[in-house]
Amino acid sequence: MKNSFSHLRVSSEFSITQGLLTINQIIDSAVKHNIPSVALTDKSNMFGLVKFFNKCEAAGIKPISGSSIRVAFEEDDQSHELLCLAKTNQGHKNLMRIISLAHNNYNFQTPIIDFASLTQLKDDIVVISGGKDSHIFNLLKRNKTEDAEKRIDQFLKAFDNDFVLEVQRTNRLDENEYFANLLPLSSKKGIPLIATNDVLFSEEEDFDIHETKVCINTGKTLNDPNREKLFSKEQYFKSSAEMEDLFDGFDELISNTIEISKKCNVSIHTKNYFLPEYPVPKEHDFDSFLVDLSSKRLDVYINKFDDTKTTIYLDRLKYELDQIKTMGFSSYFLIVYDFIQWSKDNDVPVGPGRGSGAGSLVAFALGITTLDPLEHGLLFERFLNPERISMPDFDIDFCMEKRDKVIDYVSNKYGSDAVSQIATFGTMAARAVVRDVARALGKPYAVGDRISKMIPFAPGMTLDRAKEEQPIFAQASKNDPEVKEIVELAYKLEGIARNVGKHAGGVVIAPGSISDFCPIYNDRQSSSVMTQYDKDDVEKIGLVKFDFLGLRTLTVIDRAVKSINATKNDKDLLDLDKIPLNDPKVFELLSSGKTMAVFQLESTGMRALIKSLKPTKFEEITALLALYRPGPLNSGMHTTFVDRKHGKSPVVYPHELLEPVLSETYGVIVYQEQVMEAARVLAGYSMGEADILRRVMGKKKIEEMEEQREIFIKGCEEKSIPKNKAEKIFELIEQFAEYGFNKSHSAAYAVISYQTAYLKTYYPEHFMSAVLSTELGNTDKIHALIQECKRMGINVLNPNILSSDKRFLLNDSQDIEYGLGAIKGVADSFIKHVCQKRKTDVFKDLWDFSNKTDIKLGGKKSLEALSQSGAFDSIAPSRTIAIACVEDMLKGSANGSSAEVAQNGDLFATINHEFDPYEKYKNTSDMPLSELLALEKKSLGYYLSGHPVNAIEGSIKPIRSKKISDISHDTKRASLVCLINSVRQIKDRKGKPLTFINFDDGTGVMDGVVAGETLEDCHNILKEGQILVLKGAVEIDDFRSKDLGDSMYRMRVKEVHTLDSELPKKVLKIIVNIEKSELLSLDKFSEKLDEIDANFWKEGVCQLHIRVSTDESEAIINIGDNFKFLPTLSNISYLKELFGSEALEI
Repeated sequence: MKNSFSHLRVSSEFSITQGLLTINQIIDSAVKHNIPSVALTDKSNMFGLVKFFNKCEAAGIKPISGSSIRVAFEEDDQSHELLCLAKTNQGHKNLMRIISLAHNNYNFQTPIIDFASLTQLKDDIVVISGGKDSHIFNLLKRNKTEDAEKRIDQFLKAFDNDFVLEVQRTNRLDENEYFANLLPLSSKKGIPLIATNDVLFSEEEDFDIHETKVCINTGKTLNDPNREKLFSKEQYFKSSAEMEDLFDGFDELISNTIEISKKCNVSIHTKNYFLPEYPVPKEHDFDSFLVDLSSKRLDVYINKFDDTKTTIYLDRLKYELDQIKTMGFSSYFLIVYDFIQWSKDNDVPVGPGRGSGAGSLVAFALGITTLDPLEHGLLFERFLNPERISMPDFDIDFCMEKRDKVIDYVSNKYGSDAVSQIATFGTMAARAVVRDVARALGKPYAVGDRISKMIPFAPGMTLDRAKEEQPIFAQASKNDPEVKEIVELAYKLEGIARNVGKHAGGVVIAPGSISDFCPIYNDRQSSSVMTQYDKDDVEKIGLVKFDFLGLRTLTVIDRAVKSINATKNDKDLLDLDKIPLNDPKVFELLSSGKTMAVFQLESTGMRALIKSLKPTKFEEITALLALYRPGPLNSGMHTTFVDRKHGKSPVVYPHELLEPVLSETYGVIVYQEQVMEAARVLAGYSMGEADILRRVMGKKKIEEMEEQREIFIKGCEEKSIPKNKAEKIFELIEQFAEYGFNKSHSAAYAVISYQTAYLKTYYPEHFMSAVLSTELGNTDKIHALIQECKRMGINVLNPNILSSDKRFLLNDSQDIEYGLGAIKGVADSFIKHVCQKRKTDVFKDLWDFSNKTDIKLGGKKSLEALSQSGAFDSIAPSRTIAIACVEDMLKGSANGSSAEVAQNGDLFATINHEFDPYEKYKNTSDMPLSELLALEKKSLGYYLSGHPVNAIEGSIKPIRSKKISDISHDTKRASLVCLINSVRQIKDRKGKPLTFINFDDGTGVMDGVVAGETLEDCHNILKEGQILVLKGAVEIDDFRSKDLGDSMYRMRVKEVHTLDSELPKKVLKIIVNIEKSELLSLDKFSEKLDEIDANFWKEGVCQLHIRVSTDESEAIINIGDNFKFLPTLSNISYLKELFGSEALEI
């Protein structure tokens, strides 16, 4: 090998629209091919740069900071690509500013920088032109040599020796001609020429996968003949030898890459933290102001304490302040204090503080947290360890609706260019990548949709895991050629970066412009400004992340308290910060397990645990939150805790000295803080040393563990604890430490759990209406909450255009008015408009409503949704008529004012106020209940005013043996007609598929288990939302019976059938009762019979009879074999419509 070669143009997955390489693949390829240095040059971004640098350096590869940017000259009508590499740290900073300027340039639809701005930041940057989309390439391929030379002169004048030209041989159009034209220009101008390969993927065979990714991101299909093919198979990560062969005879082009690489020496590592300067009064610095502020605020809290207790608090405060000063974090505390205090002063609900920050008395004094850490045994060193300094991290919860106000406040205070949210990267997850690949392959939408729905919907789901958990998916992937093709390609794209998102709560505040530390990304659709580094990388470069998290429960609490206080006088206002934490009624509610909507305590498993524990004090709620996690649950810690509380097993301690530490948790080590205290009490650790022990035990590094074991045993021996006893205690602590939880976090969240339980106990109507209002977009949750309201005896009214607001609100009768915002398809602006109009007007009917409101604001979609949901029932004769009126309402709106409408002859336009506006519809037949319910579900997401099984009750009697409500202990087998709510598949211990279903019939809800052999016969019909016949054995459901405190049953399903397959087996005769029908005579019946199409009577098995009654007698007449029909649900409904729903006897 004559020369070494460096890849100076490499796009990773973070280029988003192109590039398949992960950072790991880039480094692995460089190591494999002995490439000494690599430049990461993603499109207008540095998303992956920090990870790239860290992994390159760990592998002994030299990383080069770079980016492919878009540049426009003043006279250009379009931008072109330019490759930039940073020579020094200053060059790296300039390049970050360049990228940030491009993203902030709203003169263009994409990030572009003008040449003049680029030259102002040119120092210590190598610029390389000649790529496929560069100025020089585009001019030379059009034979505009003079223009190319002028452009080169502009680059040379601006960048001098840092201007370089590049060539590629990737078998793409015009490359060879360009190379031939460029060589003399390069020689004439004395400009270095380098070879690049515009690397996009790792191996040559990855080309098709890359093309698929490109199609996914551009919305094209692979087989589209008009698709622009911009890339070639040659754009893989080639070795030095392959590059030398490619440019045989042009050795200098290869060696020049090494020379360029030598110029580029950037380091992004720092041991410093970069905090903004909090503005303090002139007489103070950060440290003295923090002391002054926290001391004054704590004095107010402890002014009624006795001298001993006061001394303990003041000593703890002084200790913390000294440590904070030593670590240099005073300004951090002041910054957090400031925006939290602003929030409280501006009606933005703030959480009690969570994470380890709740262990700080300084934080408590400043109002950052609301839990007294001394009272609850929370440790400062768990938050800030003086013996292992790391950046403090307060996780602050704000009300979801008002969080952005706090971010705006911080942005205004420190400068908009110094404050930014943080980017995240959406990846191609299992379900999504299957859909994407199917579309890119040109498959019909239904194909991708069908395959994706085979994949379980669960966090972290992968294609491999889906095959394990979903037998149908595994089988289809193996046996169905179409599915196999899609899934095999999806495997290769799974996990690749798909798009750029925004971190839920992370905000960076820099001491100056963010772009001096990190390039910014500007989302053109939302105008959101974000750091291009993710949350981990932001911290690695020394910027400080503040978590402004949105917590929905705070919105619930805020709305509920305001609703409650609106009914109270000023003396009796509810203040949740002052409620007692030992209220027996609250613990009674918790112990019952009726904790739906109670923060963190509403899952089925948690309800079971809380019912078995029956908590009687606040500390046990804290413990519950710590115990209900996979580690403790799998270890059985929760069972030990419960049994010891109730005296079923004795409370024992590893050592008598630990009784004060562990008595609160019945001798079980539940918290990380207890591990630290145990080390202090038994082995004489300082709290800082104890925190290090906690971390070591959590990480389980053998060498560090052995070192700590020796320290622990030696410390115990100094306290007269024998070595063998000390070893056993260490092993026991180590075992519990694996599952120990942060008590500060658990206690802080226990406060919110308790507050929501308190509201549900004493103000259930206010609480549930507030909970419902925060779930307007989640119809499944609303349905579940409304069922909970029914169980609580709270009446939730149907939607009503005369009284409903956007949100669910409590009326004077203590009923909850349905929120119009929960109806699918109704425009928010229209709801706001209607509610505003209602303050001065009353709507008498739909004509009046359409006259007094601006119908155009809502449009057809809003009116249809309102009518279908029943919101117009209060101003229309029936829901059927309300639905039918929509078109006329829209016509009136389209024709303008009522005066103009009158001239057009539309229905409502010709109506005088004395006339009935519904005259046109007086002969309109009511829609069948099943149809009305289907439309109601379409608009609400569930059935509110009825149930679809009840709607067909008269038709299904012969094919069901029981209603769910009629099942008892005596029921051994049953045939049920039910609506399928959910279908979930797993594998049993033998690896066979097992399906769990949930279903209801309007009278009750049940679970069912469908074995694999049964599923084979019914998997095509067993779908959510279907009404099916379920046959099988019925048994008591112990778990749900205990959970709900009532007898609940489940079915071992042996048969699953459609209604239309079962009805013909059981319904062999239907009688039309003439007396109950809408017909006046047999002649009228005959006329109706003649209206029926002859095809109705084909393939008939069910004989039609008529019941005729006179004063003296009654007769049932068989009208003949010519009138046999197939008794499907639709045919029976047709006969009901024809003869009247009460006339048919089935």
